[in-house]
Amino acid sequence: RIQILFEMDMSEIVEPPSKKHCLGDDKEFTNGSTQVELTAESKELAAFKKMEYSTAKEATTSVEKWLENNVLGDFYGNDMHPGEGKLHDVINPATGEMITSIPTNGQNIDDVIAHAKSKETKENWINSQSHIRARHLYSITREVQKHGKLLAVMESICTGVSLRECKEVMLDELVKTLYSFTGWAELSFSDSKQYKPYEVVVVILPEVATLTQIAQQVVPALAAGNAVIISPASPLPALFFASLCKSSGLPSGALSVVVGRPARQALIRNRAVGMISGALMREEETSDIASKISRNIPVVLSQVGKSAMIVMDNADLDSAVSCVADKAFYATGQTYESISRVYVQTSCYEKFCSRLRHKLSKLRVGDPLDASSDIGAVYRTTGLSEAVQQHSYLDSIEVSGTPTSGSYFTPTVMLDVMPSNDIMKNELLGPIVLLAQFRTIKEAVQLVNHSKVGVGCSIWSEKNSLITQVTSQLNVSTVWVNCHGVGDVNRPGQYRSCTGGSQRGGEDLLKQYLSTVLTGTSASNDIDDELVKNFGEAQITAIPTEDVVDEPDESINKTIKLYIGGGLKRASTASYYNIKNPSGKVLGAAPYAGKKDVRDAVEAAKKALPGWANKTGFNRSQILYFLAENICKKKENFAEIIAMSTGRHFDDALLEVDTSIQRIFMAAAWADKVGGSPWEQRDPVGVIGITAPVQWPMLGMCALLAPALAAGNTVVLLPSDRFPLAAVDLCQVIATSDIPGGVVNVLYGEQSPLSLNLVTHNVVNAAWYFGFSEGCYVVLREGTKSRKQVWVEEYDLRKWNSMVQGSGYSIFRHCYNSKVVIMPPGSTFAN
Repeated sequence: RIQILFEMDMSEIVEPPSKKHCLGDDKEFTNGSTQVELTAESKELAAFKKMEYSTAKEATTSVEKWLENNVLGDFYGNDMHPGEGKLHDVINPATGEMITSIPTNGQNIDDVIAHAKSKETKENWINSQSHIRARHLYSITREVQKHGKLLAVMESICTGVSLRECKEVMLDELVKTLYSFTGWAELSFSDSKQYKPYEVVVVILPEVATLTQIAQQVVPALAAGNAVIISPASPLPALFFASLCKSSGLPSGALSVVVGRPARQALIRNRAVGMISGALMREEETSDIASKISRNIPVVLSQVGKSAMIVMDNADLDSAVSCVADKAFYATGQTYESISRVYVQTSCYEKFCSRLRHKLSKLRVGDPLDASSDIGAVYRTTGLSEAVQQHSYLDSIEVSGTPTSGSYFTPTVMLDVMPSNDIMKNELLGPIVLLAQFRTIKEAVQLVNHSKVGVGCSIWSEKNSLITQVTSQLNVSTVWVNCHGVGDVNRPGQYRSCTGGSQRGGEDLLKQYLSTVLTGTSASNDIDDELVKNFGEAQITAIPTEDVVDEPDESINKTIKLYIGGGLKRASTASYYNIKNPSGKVLGAAPYAGKKDVRDAVEAAKKALPGWANKTGFNRSQILYFLAENICKKKENFAEIIAMSTGRHFDDALLEVDTSIQRIFMAAAWADKVGGSPWEQRDPVGVIGITAPVQWPMLGMCALLAPALAAGNTVVLLPSDRFPLAAVDLCQVIATSDIPGGVVNVLYGEQSPLSLNLVTHNVVNAAWYFGFSEGCYVVLREGTKSRKQVWVEEYDLRKWNSMVQGSGYSIFRHCYNSKVVIMPPGSTFAN
C-alpha cells in the first residue's frame, strides 16, 4: 500500500468534479479543503515492482563463422601457419566451454624472425617513409572501425570482460590510439637522423584487456617502424587484429602473432630480437623472462596492477560512490584502470560505506555478453578465494547473485582494512576492493605511494588548492580529479616501479620503441658465459693498507675516502687498491668499498631525496651553474690529473674537462624547464645507481650525473675504477658547491661487484650501467627481476664527446617519470 498526501488549491479549479477516479478504482479526488489520501495500490505500480531484467545477450554467430572460415595457428608472412605441437585451448571463462583449440609450434620461430627481417619487410615497412607508415595505420584504423563489434565480442568471450566495457571503453581506446599514432608516424620524419627502429620488437600481452594492450604497445611499435611479433596469452583477439591488418594492406612481415608458451620462450631467447615489451599478470613471469634473455636489449615490462582512490570529506560522495561501483569492477578488476584500494577520510567514512552498500546492491553479475550484466567473469580465480577466507574477520560488502557455473567470483569490498594488513601489500587481480580510512591528506598520499605498482589514483575533492598540492606528491602515472579511468592517448604518462619505465602515451611512447643512433663500436658482440658467471666477484687485488707510491714527490699521493652523505668516510673493508697509469706507475691507492658502504650510500641518497626533489627547478639550476663555475676554476688541475692517469696529452685532457663543464651547463639550463605543467608533470625517478664508463674519467661522470641531478634525483655514483682520481677532486668541488649532503654519493672500487649490489638493492629505483657486455647482461637481468628502470649500454658504444650522443633527449628521458593529470571540463556552460 502507498499513501500519497497532497494539497490542492481549489481556487484554481473552476468546476471541480465531485468525484474522479485516478490511478486506480479506489483512488478518488474529493472536494474540500483538501487532503486526498490514495490508499489502494495501482495495477501499474504493482507491475512495476515485479519487473525484472530481461536477457539481452549478444549473438556470437559472427565469431563462430570467422572461426569456421579460418584455420588458426601462428600468423606470419600475412598468413596462418597451424603448428603440429600441443593444442592451446581457448576457454570461455563465463561458461567454461572450449571455444577452439589452436595447434602450437614453437619450432618455427626462425621462420617468423626471417619474415620480420626479410628484405621485403625492410623495404616496405622498416625503412619506409613515415608518410607510408601513416597511411597504413590509417587503413588499419578504418578496418578496425568496420569490424569493431566482432573484435569486441571476441575479446569478451575470451577474457570474460563485459561486452559493454569491451565496446565502449577498450575498442574506443584502440581506435583513438590508432588515429593518434597515425599522426605521430607522419610527424616522426623530423627525428629520423637521431633515432632508428629496433627492427624486431616482441610484445607480450596479458590474459585480460588484450585490446587495451594492443593499443598501448603494438600500435606505437608499428608507428615507430618496427616489425612487431605478438605473444598473447589470449590469442583470438590478437589473431583477428592481425587478419584485419592483413586485409588493410599492411606489408608482409610487419606484424606476426605466435601462440603458446614454447613459442614465447623461443622468441625471448632469439638473438635477432631487438627489444622486448609487454605486460605481465604475475610477478614470477618477470623473473622467468629475465632468466631467458640471451643478449643486451631494451626490456620494458610492466606488471599489471590496479589504481587507487582518495575520497576527502569535502568531496561529492554520491559521485565518488558511483565511481567505485563502476570502476572498481571494471574488466572484473583485472586491469590497470580497475580500483583496488579506496582511502576515505575518517570524518565521512561511515556515510560513504552506507551509500556504497546501497549502490552495490543494485549491481548484477552475469554473462559478459548480456547487456543487463554489470560485472562479467574472471579469467583466473587463483588466490582470490584464499585471500577472502584468510581475512574473513573483516567486515565486507558482497554483490549478490553471482552465477554458480563458470569462472565467476563474488565482487567483494572489504571494509576498514588497516594499512599494515598483508592483503594491502599485493595486488589482487579480481573483483576485490579494499576500503581504508585516513585522517590527514599527508597520510593518504603516503598510503598510495607505498604501492608496488604506481599506476594511477583518482582524487575526489571540491577544493582546488588541495587537489593541486596532492597531485604533485603522488608517485603514480595518472591522476584523475573527480573522475576515474578517463584516458588521453596524446598526453604522456609513465608507470612507476616497473621495469624499463613503460610509457603510456604521447611522443614519449613512440620514442620508447626507437633506438638512439650510436656511432661507437661495440666491445663485443658475444657474451662470455664464464664472465657472466663470475660477474660480481672481485678481480682487483685489495691490499690491507695504503701502499706508498714509487715516487712520492712526483705523484698524486693523498688520502682518498668515500664520499657519502656529504662527508668523507673510510671504507668498511679497510682495504685499498693501487691506481696505476698505462705505463704501470702507481699513482695512489683508492679505498675498496664493500656492501655496507653501498647500503650507507643508498640510505643517504634516500634520505636526501625529498629535500632535493622538492627544490624548484630554478634552485637546482643555480646550484648546477655554481658547480660548473667551481670546476672551471680548477680545470687545469683536473686536466693534469686526467693526463697523468690516462697517458693522454694535456690538451686532450683539457678538452674533456671543458666538455664536462658544457654538459653541466646544459643540464642546468634544462633543470628549470623539465617540470612540465600542472597537467603534465615530470617527477624524478628517485635514487639512481650510476656506473660510469671507464674510458672517460670525468666526462662519463658529468654527462650522466648532471642530468640526473637536474631532474631532482639523488645518485650513488661508481666512477671509473681504472681512473678514479678525477672523481676524488670532483667530490671536493661538489662539497663546496651548495649541493646538499646525500644528493651525490661516490664509491670507489671495482665496478662489477658494486654495480651488482646496487641493482639488487630494493631502495634503488633505477640502475644505469655503462661497462662490458657481460656486465650489461647481468645488470639487465637482475634489474628486470627486481622491476627497476634499467639503462645499460656497452661503454664504448656511445660517443660521449659528441653533442648529439653525449647529451640531449636520449639521456634526459631516463631522468624523470611522466605524470598526467586529467580533470573533466564539467558542464558549467552546457546550456
